[in-house]
Amino acid sequence: MTFFRGALEKIGAGILYGIGFGISVGAIYYFVSDRMMDSMWGNKGLEKVIVTKHERVKRNESVIVLGTIENQGTDPVRVLTIQVDLFDKTGKFVDQCQDYVQGALHGGESRNFRVSCGDKDKPVIEHESYKIRLGSM
Repeated sequence: MTFFRGALEKIGAGILYGIGFGISVGAIYYFVSDRMMDSMWGNKGLEKVIVTKHERVKRNESVIVLGTIENQGTDPVRVLTIQVDLFDKTGKFVDQCQDYVQGALHGGESRNFRVSCGDKDKPVIEHESYKIRLGSM
């Protein structure tokens, strides 16, 4: 009987050690992966990125929005998307165009962008105004 009792105590101690080890590894994995994701995607500096200038250029059946963005923060921003919403005369949303900024936009850096709306197969919808929004994936 003492043999079984000793075996059960060792099995119980092993289970408790395993649970403690699993919780420790899980917590370390969570905090490390969370930090790595923040570092990789760099979303925390997005609110410091602004559009400094922009213009709409009409070319054949397409409309191209050309402009410049600037990171006025210190943190680099990665996977930056530039979205252009098109509106008709009444202010109703009619279409949306989007493009990506390649690479990281470091603090203090400016970069030109180009977002194309429509092409020869699908002409751009008639619109009166547009709005530029910056985002991240």
